[in-house]
Amino acid sequence: MQSMTDYELENPEVIKKSRIQRISRGAGLTNDDVKDLLRYHSITKKALKGMGQRNMGGTMGKLMRHMTR
Repeated sequence: MQSMTDYELENPEVIKKSRIQRISRGAGLTNDDVKDLLRYHSITKKALKGMGQRNMGGTMGKLMRHMTR
């Protein structure tokens, strides 16, 4: 993540092939590792967004609302 710019951290959807290559070189990873991380981030973001829309109550709901901010 230290190989990513602030803009890339806030907007991971802008990361395309050339940025993936730069990030992977800077992090000492393969391109596939970076792609997997981006996929995982996207899936997790969608899951948390879905949980937040269900208006979960209690401690878990508070935790999820805090994490999605």
